[in-house]
Amino acid sequence: MIHITKVVTRNIIMDMVSSFYNLIGKNLIAYEKMIDKGIKEIQDEIKTRELKFKWYRFETNQLTNGAVAILFYGEEK
Repeated sequence: MIHITKVVTRNIIMDMVSSFYNLIGKNLIAYEKMIDKGIKEIQDEIKTRELKFKWYRFETNQLTNGAVAILFYGEEK
């Protein structure tokens, strides 16, 4: 089994914009970008290590209002 964990955070300006968007009911673009950034970092690490998987899974867990842990795990071929 392979486990990779990345913790990503927003910056203060994007946090304020996200809070405003949340109040008016729009998509939380900063939150989505934060998750995309973490997933891309994990994918880059997998490519660098040249890993191949039978199966894998991503999970996200909100740590605070401005931080997310992205968990990747799977079984190598």
